Amino acid sequence: MPDYYSPKTMLRVIRRTLPLRTFFKTRFFTNPVTFPTESVSFEFQENRRILAPYVNSRIGSETVDREDYDVRTYKTPLVAPRREITNDTLAQKLLGEPEWNSSMTPEDRAAIIAAQDISSLQDMIYRREEYMCARAKQDGFLTIKGKGVNFKVDYEFDNVIDVAPGDRWTPTFDILGQIGTLAEEPQKYGVNPDMMIVGSIAARALLKNEKFLKLLDTTRVKVGEIKPAQMENGVRYIGQVVTPEVSLDVYSYAEWYPDITDKDSKGNPRLKPMIDPETVIIQSSQEQNSMLYGCITLMDKKTGQHVSHMSEYVPHSWFTEEPPQRFISIKSRPLPMPHDLKSWVVLKGVVTGGV
Repeated sequence: MPDYYSPKTMLRVIRRTLPLRTFFKTRFFTNPVTFPTESVSFEFQENRRILAPYVNSRIGSETVDREDYDVRTYKTPLVAPRREITNDTLAQKLLGEPEWNSSMTPEDRAAIIAAQDISSLQDMIYRREEYMCARAKQDGFLTIKGKGVNFKVDYEFDNVIDVAPGDRWTPTFDILGQIGTLAEEPQKYGVNPDMMIVGSIAARALLKNEKFLKLLDTTRVKVGEIKPAQMENGVRYIGQVVTPEVSLDVYSYAEWYPDITDKDSKGNPRLKPMIDPETVIIQSSQEQNSMLYGCITLMDKKTGQHVSHMSEYVPHSWFTEEPPQRFISIKSRPLPMPHDLKSWVVLKGVVTGGV
């Protein structure tokens, strides 16, 4: 009988598992990089516009400074969901299995359950990575809080703007003027924004804005167009916004996550959108960032030696005899890492001041 719980077998199951809705990760954090340590380092260099100096011909040339770079080290958070397979688990029929006259043995059932558990655990990690990428884009930092862990990863991103009451998106506010002005910030650092990601409330406010809609009626100048269309990965294309400064394709994103810090009367986590309802992100569609992965150290069950794995996802399985139970886990140390911290701008609270 094959060993269904060997790392190689479980890893093949992982590779057959497709991500769910992961717009932020698959669009903007496409470069996976693994490290031999739990902490990771990344180099930042700020782009500056430098004009060549004028000099007198008798001088010949003038020395200019080289651009410095900054090396930052971050601790990678460990995510490690697990499932248990017990005798009680194997005694229950599987979904779709005939209740009577089933030829399935407990061993067969255990193999199927293990494959389902691996797929489910991997989906959990994909969702966590997508949440991390979404928060990094919107907040410029990550709060890592869980069982026995509580720390913050701060990217020192300074382009998050809390919209003042007088600048909020009312039906008569000059939204296009505000967007055009803010889009100039990334342009100062060599980035040309061409897309805008909006939360649900921000999207409704945009489509109800009188000045924006009035400009849409202009026939001589193409200021904007509305073409709602459903795209893959939960993304919806709303239309195009054109200002003297910039032309932006506008998108919304329909993906949700359970917020364990906010529960309903029955104790169930409330579902929250991946992009906050009143948040707007202005950026370039060509932006490329990395997903950094710290190493995972496990103990080899045959030799008893510690073994480090430089991998994005590391499956792990072990068992106890008393009580008889099998544990299946997938471990990962993911950390989204922006390459250029000045390549996008975030507006928060564009309608009421909330998120």
